[in-house]
Amino acid sequence: MGCAAERNELVGQVLDERYYVTRALGIGGTSVVFEAVRVGDEAPVVVKVLRDAFMFNTELIRRLRREAEVARAVSHPGIVPVLGEGMLADGSRYLVMERLDGECVARLLRRRGPMRPEAVAAVIVRAASVLHAAHGQGFVHRDIKPEHIVLSRTGDGHLDVRILDWGVCASDTASEAERDAERGRVYGTPAYCSPEQASGRPEVDGRADVFALGICMFEMLSGRAPFLGSNVSNLLRRIIREDAPRVGLLRTDLDMRYDSVVARAMSRLADDRFSSARAMARALLPLTGERRQVEAELASQLSLRPARQDLVPTLPAPSQLAVA
Repeated sequence: MGCAAERNELVGQVLDERYYVTRALGIGGTSVVFEAVRVGDEAPVVVKVLRDAFMFNTELIRRLRREAEVARAVSHPGIVPVLGEGMLADGSRYLVMERLDGECVARLLRRRGPMRPEAVAAVIVRAASVLHAAHGQGFVHRDIKPEHIVLSRTGDGHLDVRILDWGVCASDTASEAERDAERGRVYGTPAYCSPEQASGRPEVDGRADVFALGICMFEMLSGRAPFLGSNVSNLLRRIIREDAPRVGLLRTDLDMRYDSVVARAMSRLADDRFSSARAMARALLPLTGERRQVEAELASQLSLRPARQDLVPTLPAPSQLAVA
């Protein structure tokens, strides 16, 4: 279905007397994203709305609000600011976010293949910094994957790293009712879930995101995900029951220090992983080489376009699944 097929009535509208909607940018599993400009200074922004089928889905509305909550609470340049939120004439909710021109790691991998180890380390250090700031405010992302790590280039050629899509994150401030509703359900993208997420536990901490960073590192270094399965249930069972493979066995030229970091991040037991995203970043810093040069080279290789925020489907709310 083309991206203009849903909610296209918004094109040409001015939301909250501030944001003029210009065109549809893309459509994902649960949402449609439009490009818009801010009235007055014509600053580019994006507007996110739920798809027709989910306009009044209470869980997805809560996700929109959670994304705005994270943007307000966490002060870090790696989180895309939410500039506004409101209600459309039909009663559905929307978010207005700063437009980000960049390239997600997933698309970079499809375009160029596995990355230099030093570049992988540099990106993960930056991503870990964003996550550490969020964890400090009581948020666990729960859906870290290459599609949600977006790389961009500053005006002077430096690398920026952003983490997108905080809608499914866990929060220390979540109500008991919300936690009870999440029990036994898997939140996130199956191939990047930690064992505790795959088991349907709502009580996860930042080490779940550390596990996902380890999976991202594995894929960035080798070009493939560490866990595969014939279906989602089999995949989640493997994550719960099996130790992760070693990336050094797939990339034999790899300095084993990278392999050791990936293996520790992907330990099945949370207590065996890095204690925090910051601890993982500290372990990687010596492996980034000439970091400024590595980051500048990576920034120069990017193919920039408006980042399609929140458009890569995770497990949609109406069909969350439990694994025995």
